[in-house]
Amino acid sequence: MNAIDLIKKRQEAAKGMPKVQEVMRGAIVIMNRNCGKASCRCQKGFKHSSMYVSQSYKGKTRMIYIPKRSQAAVRRFIDNYLKLKVVMNKISDVNIKMLTAGKR
Repeated sequence: MNAIDLIKKRQEAAKGMPKVQEVMRGAIVIMNRNCGKASCRCQKGFKHSSMYVSQSYKGKTRMIYIPKRSQAAVRRFIDNYLKLKVVMNKISDVNIKMLTAGKR
């Protein structure tokens, strides 16, 4: 592949890049729990669900509670992070080919 083709391939990959402001690293975890109230339906097996984001931070795993009103945005931000990683890997591969061209 020549340099022009590689540049076009890199530009095409960059078009799929999400907005950096809408990126979040982590994994979604859904926890189902009992609340402890004797008369609550969770005592009969219908547990309460809540969303958390699991994230490695300074060498430790932390769990961050996500309120219902923010859950859709969090899902979108984590999906964007995964898309960003894919795009960055594609661009990196093209850059390696460009920088090492002719050195084989």
